[in-house]
Amino acid sequence: MANFIPFFFFLSALMLVGASSSSSREMSPVGYWNKLLPKTPIPNTLDAFLPKDIVDPTKRKYVVKKVGDCAGTYNKYRYKLETPLDQLKGDGEINFLFLEGNLKPGSKTKKLDFVKKLQETSGWPTLLPRREAQGFPFSSSKLVDILKRFSLDSNSADASIVKHTLEVCEMEPNKGETRYCATSLESMVDFAVSQLKTNDLQLLTYSFVNKEEREPKSRVYTVQPGVVELPSSQAVVCHIESYPYAVFHCHKTINTKSYIVPLIAEGDGIRVSAGAVCHTETSSWNPKHASMVVLGIKPGTPVCHFLSHGHFAFVPNSAS
Repeated sequence: MANFIPFFFFLSALMLVGASSSSSREMSPVGYWNKLLPKTPIPNTLDAFLPKDIVDPTKRKYVVKKVGDCAGTYNKYRYKLETPLDQLKGDGEINFLFLEGNLKPGSKTKKLDFVKKLQETSGWPTLLPRREAQGFPFSSSKLVDILKRFSLDSNSADASIVKHTLEVCEMEPNKGETRYCATSLESMVDFAVSQLKTNDLQLLTYSFVNKEEREPKSRVYTVQPGVVELPSSQAVVCHIESYPYAVFHCHKTINTKSYIVPLIAEGDGIRVSAGAVCHTETSSWNPKHASMVVLGIKPGTPVCHFLSHGHFAFVPNSAS
């Protein structure tokens, strides 16, 4: 508890950082992150979404990147909804689901592609600086204006995806959860710190341990000894959504367990340190929700998932 900083400190820090409009404008997104989360380095998997050059916003190109729940037909984060079986076909994300018992050393995963070759080929959406992101409307009520801003035909598939993402961001949260769609690195940090009431956080993701993966592909992994369970039962988990720029659907979860899992791939021996989250309270979930169907379980059974590219979990380092 020595590292815990009272909640009022964070509110004060956020107000101090945001109060000075001139300094806030000059502070880069990375600088803002480092100020609020000095002990939490930005991992490569999140850095991949940040602009690599200073770009004139008027010259930036916006293209709808089909990532996350890109089908626009069902929402895996609404646990009380049934998932039509035909909509699970081709969804590689479901392979990242597993049962808590599969964290034992020697357990095998399904075929997992942490990087996702298609997205690596087409590129990832850019997480805009907050001031730039705030220049765009972000509401279903402004859909017509949004489509015009990005030159999207209202009858196009891309328009449907944009509409779906806005609806996801405006849906009612599950019981005990708080939801927020972050359109900038700064807003993601603000949400995580304010919800978890500490800046002593780990950001769970994945990383390749023994070699850089130059050929993204699906692999079967074996769980190794040394699984680490973090002490907190709370987390803020963020998932990339499909949009012309990067939008992360973040939700504060309770009754969760967070893990760092060492994995080794069959065949080429690729080693991965993978973040994982287990939802331990699922009694209110729909028995035909995707996770229940894929894992062959009933509500009340913990549901776990690894964090692939574009999915992150902020977890306190202290029990909460």
